Amino acid sequence: MRRSAFLHGAGAAGIAGMTAGACSRQQAAVERKKLFTFAFFTDVHVQPEQGAKEGFLAAIDKMNSLQPDFAIGGGDYVMDCLFADEARATVQYDLYAECVENFSMPVHHVIGNHEVFGIYVPEKVPENHPEWGKEMFRKRIGEGRTYRSFDHKGVHFVLLDSVAWTRNGDKPGYRYFGQIGAEQLAWLADDLGKLAPGTPVIAASHIPLFSFYTQIFNGFTAQTPDSEVITDGKALMEAFSGVKLLGHLEGHMHINELFAYRGTQYLDTGAVSAGWWGGPFHGHPEGFNMVTVWEDGVTAEYVTYGWDASKHKPREKSSAVFPKIRSMMG
Repeated sequence: MRRSAFLHGAGAAGIAGMTAGACSRQQAAVERKKLFTFAFFTDVHVQPEQGAKEGFLAAIDKMNSLQPDFAIGGGDYVMDCLFADEARATVQYDLYAECVENFSMPVHHVIGNHEVFGIYVPEKVPENHPEWGKEMFRKRIGEGRTYRSFDHKGVHFVLLDSVAWTRNGDKPGYRYFGQIGAEQLAWLADDLGKLAPGTPVIAASHIPLFSFYTQIFNGFTAQTPDSEVITDGKALMEAFSGVKLLGHLEGHMHINELFAYRGTQYLDTGAVSAGWWGGPFHGHPEGFNMVTVWEDGVTAEYVTYGWDASKHKPREKSSAVFPKIRSMMG
């Protein structure tokens, strides 16, 4: 049974015990004004192996069938370019570009950490490579940018770049972590400052503002790594404090989480690839979110598309690139 059908049935069962005031509130809920829907998909991790192309195309077909106004991609469209050489990175980017042509709606893109090219492997990709770092994303997917905004039916959308990097200790190259950064925060303040008062806003980033992933699996006092959250998230929340932020959509963790705070829904979305095309990840199957935008908020339904990973041969994964798979899935 679909979650929406269950909720409808549960509501009907309790009608006899409702007061007149409760009935009035129910009527108000029914009359809530819907503006539009859009799809939010993330963590595709497309590659030639494991049936990833076929799986992504099946997800696209499902999204097309639901006829949202548009789609937002939440990052990690390719399996990995952090450790890739140019040839492997190009294969993945080209495969994604081929697949995304099958959408029947506009697609807007948020950058993920795995789109970043070569920063872990200076022996394969020197820093003076013309597509090193985020340049490959800018040129091939991002239309020259890694963050931007757009408007749709009176709602302002902000697509953020949540990926930064620093020297990798005594190892060669760099490592990524979650950060918006001063330059982008200044751009955001200017962007939001141009809005009319009361304009609804929806934001999206790859790395989440916060997640309970680490605490769920390592204990509730465990510290979240800086690669799993936006480290300057407090400054980001303050930047949005003066606007009507309906929702913040996120990926990266491959699980579904929902946090609500002061009228904003913070939605961490499960992955199109689930466990990197190895099947459900901690019970979270392959899928995406269908987001409904109301005049006073957002709701989301996680939609699966019937993928069976067991029919495809698994590809050996590097523990350096995918430590979670090694530690959590074996």
